[in-house]
Amino acid sequence: MSMSDRSVISGSKLSKTAKAYRASILHLREAGKDGFYAPAPHRTFTWYVLTLTNGLGEQVKPLRPSLSASRTEALKASAKDIIAAVRTLFLDDALAPGVLLVIAVLKGISPTRLAFERLTYYLIAELQVHLSSALLADDGRRGAVEGKATERRRMARDRSALPDPSQPAWATMNRAPAKKVQIPCRIDPAIKELIGKDAETQGVSQSRWLEEAIAEKLQRQGYAVELPKAGKPQEKKGKRTPRPRRTQRRSIPEPEKSPDATVNRADQPTTVRVSKALMADIDKARGKQNRSRWMNEAVMAFMNGKTALPEASGTPEVLSEPIGLRFDKDFFAEISGHAEKSGETVSEWFRRVARWYLEENQRDRP
Repeated sequence: MSMSDRSVISGSKLSKTAKAYRASILHLREAGKDGFYAPAPHRTFTWYVLTLTNGLGEQVKPLRPSLSASRTEALKASAKDIIAAVRTLFLDDALAPGVLLVIAVLKGISPTRLAFERLTYYLIAELQVHLSSALLADDGRRGAVEGKATERRRMARDRSALPDPSQPAWATMNRAPAKKVQIPCRIDPAIKELIGKDAETQGVSQSRWLEEAIAEKLQRQGYAVELPKAGKPQEKKGKRTPRPRRTQRRSIPEPEKSPDATVNRADQPTTVRVSKALMADIDKARGKQNRSRWMNEAVMAFMNGKTALPEASGTPEVLSEPIGLRFDKDFFAEISGHAEKSGETVSEWFRRVARWYLEENQRDRP
């Protein structure tokens, strides 16, 4: 089914006034009448609604009519249907008549001048509702694109303010009202499969796809329903290569003790203390890594590189900042051997390795 076919089906449910408006616009276009906006990327439907709202208000300036409730509701329904026709013309037929052309058509489908002014008044009012909805959606769209929240985070409620203070805050009776509601829906499995494929192609969830379909259906009926643009889907990260597991030991050194005891563990925990100045340099260089991982990388880089360590600092330092480390026992034995050859303690060897790694990182920077 083509886009024009769908627009005809949508138009068949409109009021006589809206059908006359749509038919008049299509007739003027076929006749080659001037006064239509040329399609352009910046000319969105929100832009067109804003243009019509301002233009009609400036050109006509209608006063609020004094009518009965039933006649008011009838005019509001006609105005809503005209906006539905405006949307289908804009989206399906790429037709955006200018304000003067719209005024001429509204006059042509209104029996009297008074009827035209009344219809225009409620059309402007309905356009303002659509514009407000579009602007709110646009605020949400900017938040989604920038990855920022569009509303302030809700403050935690005091326990005395909970409906049932005796229950936890997360209990059903104490939960804050949800902003969205669920609609139970049972559909054919083939349709669900098609929705899943199209949602994946568009990069949205199936829930978002259904929400957009419902909103589009309501929009084509003239309702002021605008959805914020969906946020960018999270990029799928490649699967991390799992670290190889250690081969299970045939026995533990002291079976009578717990397997978690230090003597029975396969790795060797230790702690190195550094000065505040050295810790500040490490924090600056490590980025999002934790200190232990950064220090482990420094040790591995030095052991694999087999280069010389910088000279030990002769200035006494207050070693107040601890870093917890953990190595395989066999590897820790190698570290102890290197420290012994250097004639220093393991802790001092770690500190010199940290300074060496900082210098290497500084040298690699452009």
